[in-house]
Amino acid sequence: MRGFAIFVALLLLPLVTALSDLTIYAESHYENQKDAPVLVEWFHGSDDDETVRELTKMDREGEITLLHWRTGADEENGGLPDDDAKSRLMYHALNETPSVTIDGFPENITDIAPSVHTNEIEIDWNVQLIGSTEVELLNITATWTNPQALNSATQIHIFIVETNAVDNRGREVPNLVRDWAPSTSFYFANNTTNQWNSTITKEHLDGAGIEIGDASFSNEYEIMLVMIGGFENDSANRVLSLQRAEMPTYWQSVDQSAILTPLILLIIVVICIGFIVMAERKREIGLPRLEGSWSSEENVIDYHLITGNSVEVGELTMGDGWRANGRIKKETLAGGKTHKGTLRVSGSGDLSLRLAVKVDVLGEWILDLNLPDPHRIIE
Repeated sequence: MRGFAIFVALLLLPLVTALSDLTIYAESHYENQKDAPVLVEWFHGSDDDETVRELTKMDREGEITLLHWRTGADEENGGLPDDDAKSRLMYHALNETPSVTIDGFPENITDIAPSVHTNEIEIDWNVQLIGSTEVELLNITATWTNPQALNSATQIHIFIVETNAVDNRGREVPNLVRDWAPSTSFYFANNTTNQWNSTITKEHLDGAGIEIGDASFSNEYEIMLVMIGGFENDSANRVLSLQRAEMPTYWQSVDQSAILTPLILLIIVVICIGFIVMAERKREIGLPRLEGSWSSEENVIDYHLITGNSVEVGELTMGDGWRANGRIKKETLAGGKTHKGTLRVSGSGDLSLRLAVKVDVLGEWILDLNLPDPHRIIE
């Protein structure tokens, strides 16, 4: 391991020499936003231009918070990203577009209405744009104290939104979600103070079509931090906190001559980041995913268990108000496969199930599947 670290350090020396001139192009601190308009996620579909115009107007007037997912962008040949849009559509178990979710739950389009919530968790946060000749790192930090213990489904989501995007065919796309990343890297216990951080590289930003350059016009993008989940004894999840702000610009820059860190410390940081990225990548590839949706047959779930490493299936447990009239067979599943099946259940309300698995090399994990009340979908 020591030899490998020295080898990596030697390879990175030219890069580190360049990075030693890194400065903070721009930085802004944002106090907790007390109130937040309801979160509306719009999944683009055919003939939705009029609806999008109305939603954009509501967003500009502070009646809703609009996220525009450009589903189907590949088929439209407009050059906009749609990988995250497809993932988010699947996350919400939606099968057609246009569709909408309100505060994290699929709803009817006719249910969209102005609404402002009080944030239940107070989050103060900070954004730094860091680079040498151009922005190379986007660093986001946030601080909050849990007023109660958070449940295990709670996540904080980072959305980077282009306020007025234009695709290759000249079509305007307001509030386009360019990048999305959920995080559970924080403490859930009651009265715990979190010092949360996320750093995004230039390569990642470029891949999402986010062009910050020297940060002169970085305010063309917005950052939203959205905490979705609930407290320990809550019966349903919701938006606990929504924070939204424009990216800071070069003109708000701090001292341009400030050097981030001594060269030797930067070398250590870069090497550590390299090891962390490799470990995270190994875990990302190896962990299984449990996906599913309601079948056309009443109270039947179609599920997909997608394996990375080989998986030993364990106990299945259901959330309050539901029980399984069968089970997912306890067996060892080969890696790199998609295993499909159905599960008959009975109950009412929003459904949650947890499947215990033992993953080769990565140990024991719990896979969650959350689906909306099937009766509400029918209505």
